[in-house]
Amino acid sequence: MDASERSEFVGAYTKLLTNAWSDEAFMQRVRAHPTEALEEVGLSVPAGAKIDIRDSQGEGSLDDQVKLWEEGTSTGTITLYVPDVPQIDTAELSESELAGVAGGDTTYCCCCSPCCTCT
Repeated sequence: MDASERSEFVGAYTKLLTNAWSDEAFMQRVRAHPTEALEEVGLSVPAGAKIDIRDSQGEGSLDDQVKLWEEGTSTGTITLYVPDVPQIDTAELSESELAGVAGGDTTYCCCCSPCCTCT
């Protein structure tokens, strides 16, 4: 898969995930009729390919998904990770991380900023 094909796949796969997470009816179509749902978001499924939709449970990166798509289009069995809900890191920030986010980071010099008006 060249860079352009990868970009197209990533865009369509992203659309698949966002549609599935925001529309329960679409998620049901993905599970019941995956070929039609994939075509709807721009993923061209080879004729006769078997689609295996899995809830990722956090495993697999985007690179893994690209590799699975490539392998599946050549073997005829495509595996797609489509978790029921977005995988969001809910870990809390440490005190030092909070201080940095809240403006407590004193290593920033406004004179280095292109929009600085103090010079």
